[in-house]
Amino acid sequence: MTQAAAPKVGETLPAGRFDLTAARDDLVRRMSDAPARSDQRAHPIFAFVGALGGLPLPIADLSTGLGLAFADGPVLARCQIDATRPLEVGRCYTVTARILDIQRKPSRRFGQADHLHLAITLSDGAPFTETRLHIIFPATETP
Repeated sequence: MTQAAAPKVGETLPAGRFDLTAARDDLVRRMSDAPARSDQRAHPIFAFVGALGGLPLPIADLSTGLGLAFADGPVLARCQIDATRPLEVGRCYTVTARILDIQRKPSRRFGQADHLHLAITLSDGAPFTETRLHIIFPATETP
């Protein structure tokens, strides 16, 4: 992580950005055998791709900065995406992320596990999408 202080629960990270180009959308559509774009609406997967790709730092660095064991193989337990309006190609989106919660819980698989709840919004002043992630990390030490 950078020299800035590690983020804490309840904090919003500095804004990032995600450029949703027509070329990116075309590539995703070809790879997934989705229909060609007929208007400016992007493939819906960009709500997720833009959320992670537009963070101001890689998810591994964010996790490590929060004291979570990214290198030990986290598991995506839940992903909920809410769309206020469709994403469009040819736009640059502001990406804001809030750390909603981190909890340590008993785990049958890991003994102890840290649960990160993160909300990531793509907007242009008004939200387009919000992606809420619940990621489980093996706990490497007791709190």
